[in-house]
This record gives sequence, structure tokens and C-alpha cells, in this order.
Amino acid sequence: MPSGRWDADDRGRGVADARSHVGAINELAGLAGAEDWVAEEPEKHLLPGLNDRVAISGLTLDEVAVDGNGSLLVRLTSATRLSRREIRQSVWSILGGAVEMTTHVHESIDDGVIGFDVVTGTTPGGAFATHGHTLRVEVVQPS
Repeated sequence: MPSGRWDADDRGRGVADARSHVGAINELAGLAGAEDWVAEEPEKHLLPGLNDRVAISGLTLDEVAVDGNGSLLVRLTSATRLSRREIRQSVWSILGGAVEMTTHVHESIDDGVIGFDVVTGTTPGGAFATHGHTLRVEVVQPS
């Protein structure tokens, strides 16, 4: 198991914990577990904001679908080979066009496809009843 947390890490440990954020993380987890919390028609609610950001990202929107659980699936492609960091920066910029007040993003790679699984939603007390969305953004690039 590696001991360094990045290439120039000479400490091998951090400076603090993130306990002050646990409440917000748990709030999203609780909302995500509530029955019928995921809103209908994610393409209607999320796609316009995503499209606005894709247009300036350098990526191309290739496919959009909604799965049986109401999750929006978005497949993007890159015309040129990008670093993982460049892809992450582009995708986070795109997500900014659609995410709600609280959001969790999990990045993974499988068979060369970089995926971003997202849970986003509104917390109680806003102008609308609490609700959320799930989406998966996949980025495919040339070999």
C-alpha cells in the first residue's frame, strides 16, 4: 500500500479531519434513501443545464437515456485524448449546470470509460419540496 498521498508528500498524514461536513453528508444520504425522492423526467429537469455547459466544454454529447430507476445517463466523447484531470474539470463544469443544493459525485474508471455517478437534490426548507436526481456521466475518448 502506498504511503505517499501525492508525488511530493513528505508528511504522510493530513492536517485535520472533515467531521464538520459529516452532517451535510448524512443529510444527503438520508434524503437519497427516502422513498420516491428521485424526481420524474430527469431529462426535462437536468438536460437543459447540462447542454448549456457541454456546448463550452470541448466534449460532445453522444447519448442520453433514462434508466428504470429514473437516473439520467449521459455519454460524452472527446475528440482528443485528455488527462484524467482535464476530464474531471470538464465534467464538473458541466455538472454545475444541473446540480442542486447538495451533491455527491463518485468518479470511477471501467474499461477506459471514466464515469461520474451523481446524487443531487434540494434540502428541506427551500421554495420546493425536497427532491433529487441521480445521473451517470460517462466520458469516452480515443485510444
